[in-house]
Amino acid sequence: MLGLTIINVEIAANTNGGFFSTEITFQNGLNVIRAENSSGKSTCVNAIAYGLGLEAILGPGRKRPFPKSLYEEIYDNKVDKNPYFVSSSSVCITIKNSKNQTAILTRDILGHDNKVKVNVNDTEKDYFLGSSGEVGSAKSERGFHNWLAEYIGWELPSVVTFEGKETKLYLETIFPLFFIEQKRGWSEIQANIPTQYGIQNVKKSAAEFCLGIDSFEHNKKLSRLKSQIDKSKEERDSLITSSEGIADYNSVRINKLIDIDKYDGSQSIEFTYLENDVYITVEEQEKSLKKLIDNISKEVEASTVDNDKVNSQFGITRVLRREFEETSNSIESLLLSVSEIDAKLSTLRHDFDQYQQLRRLKSVGSDISADLETTKCPICESDLFDTLSSSAVKRQPMTLEENIEFLKNQIDFFGSIKKRSLSDLQELQSKAKLLRAKLESEQEKLSELRADQNDVNGIVRGKIREKIEAEIQLRNTVKLKEIQADINEQAERIFNSWNIASASLKLARKNAHVEDRGLVIRKLEGLIKANLTSFGFNPTSISSVSISPQTLRPEQEGYDIVAETSASDYIRIIWSYTLALLELAGIENEIKHGGFVVFDEPRQHEASKISFSSLIKKASETKSFNGQVIFATSLDKEELEKVCGQLEVNVNYYDDYILTLKTTENTEDES
Repeated sequence: MLGLTIINVEIAANTNGGFFSTEITFQNGLNVIRAENSSGKSTCVNAIAYGLGLEAILGPGRKRPFPKSLYEEIYDNKVDKNPYFVSSSSVCITIKNSKNQTAILTRDILGHDNKVKVNVNDTEKDYFLGSSGEVGSAKSERGFHNWLAEYIGWELPSVVTFEGKETKLYLETIFPLFFIEQKRGWSEIQANIPTQYGIQNVKKSAAEFCLGIDSFEHNKKLSRLKSQIDKSKEERDSLITSSEGIADYNSVRINKLIDIDKYDGSQSIEFTYLENDVYITVEEQEKSLKKLIDNISKEVEASTVDNDKVNSQFGITRVLRREFEETSNSIESLLLSVSEIDAKLSTLRHDFDQYQQLRRLKSVGSDISADLETTKCPICESDLFDTLSSSAVKRQPMTLEENIEFLKNQIDFFGSIKKRSLSDLQELQSKAKLLRAKLESEQEKLSELRADQNDVNGIVRGKIREKIEAEIQLRNTVKLKEIQADINEQAERIFNSWNIASASLKLARKNAHVEDRGLVIRKLEGLIKANLTSFGFNPTSISSVSISPQTLRPEQEGYDIVAETSASDYIRIIWSYTLALLELAGIENEIKHGGFVVFDEPRQHEASKISFSSLIKKASETKSFNGQVIFATSLDKEELEKVCGQLEVNVNYYDDYILTLKTTENTEDES
């Protein structure tokens, strides 16, 4: 599917001495802009990328891809060179999509250059470029690249960055396949693809998107599986560290858990006690303590119970238990309150971000008054009045800055409430911890009182003390046994997760090329070889040219074709690849293409006249499938006319600067 057609491009500059401009109309098939060097050819083709907000594809540091004649000083002609000082300048391009919807895009060069005015069906709307907070132009509903992708009919896929995060495959990473600028564009295929987004295999991802080879989900799956494997290893290491801490705290020994890739489920973490120079398991320790307690109980005789002391101690524990329960209820209430505050803060931050986007649009020169016409309350959606009673006169809504300041104050207000609530929650949790410890202590005292009152002599008292100590040790042993079981359950879960992810990763890698990608690659390869034949490429070398399934770029006998060919040959390979991709999209609806190809000075490295003549002919044939090719060249006028011959080519000749001063006489002639 061919996404766009360029209808015309207009570049204009207002100066202290008049209005400079040029307008170039394009048609399907081949369009040529012919002028001498330093006349403005590259300015015209760069204006296409700039008007689409894609100046990043023109190479590093091309924030302003124009000469100073559109920013500072412009001359009326090459002979007199009368200088004029530029006060403002802009690009206006008219485009059409595959649904025949026409749009006019206007963007300042000197002025508000981060705003694009879009006119569709005589309805204008401003969109911003760049980013507004965390929302960028490719994601925001008011972002220009988000609009452009929808206008073309593309749903940009999510791809994986080198940090393992997901991001969009931005338009700037796709269009270098269609746009070859003069300075760096001819060094290799996709020479000017931006890398600042940190996308893994960005060149291949762009080619896959265009060719309809959907490996994005596969790549994301591989990334997720790798992350799961790493996470399992981290969890395993954390579990080992935690287990060693538990062993130190309980004065027991712990065996080492083997590496996760050697774990088969039969090994487990085991705590052991040292008793009489022999290590025994927690189960053996539990059994031994129970037997000891039973033996002591048989030796202890019942005695008179001091009920007053026991009842008093019981009352103390009951009060502590009630206070602990009340504190726990307060903690639950505060947790619910914090959750509600978080929900409110989320809503406020969303509104704050929306108003920041509007401020961004305003900062780049957009009129956002329509977006600020608020007649209803954003909370309850009732009409806004000047008084609390109903009135016919509605209240003037707050300004953009007032809304932003109000939302910021609300965020700070609820944030301070949340901070105070969290502080109160921390105090209550600390209090609950102390109450629990106090309650356990008083309960132990109660147990001691009950036991002491049953003992009337030192021997029995000693036995009871021994029993209490054994019971405490038994409780700790039982707790350690439960911890051991929980640790081994976690270890099994971690291993199972690692095992599943590892097996899935191996299978995914094995099946990475199972899907039938070959058909579309063979079609592209066939078109490239046909083009190379037309361009006079060495016939014996053509047979060894293929498309690499790993990079989706041309290679020769398994090696990168750049290293295997001369500079002039590689120029013809770029011609062949770029035009083949355009043709494939013209005849196959599943293939995605920008719809046009731009070649700035395509006759590089003294490519032969015969090859260049074949390129002109091949480019003109793109009209048969509604393709569009735009050349900018300084080729001699007579030679160009000879090359074009009887071909249907739209040639724009310029003998002087392309941007000219519009006098009153010019205006009358044009009318």
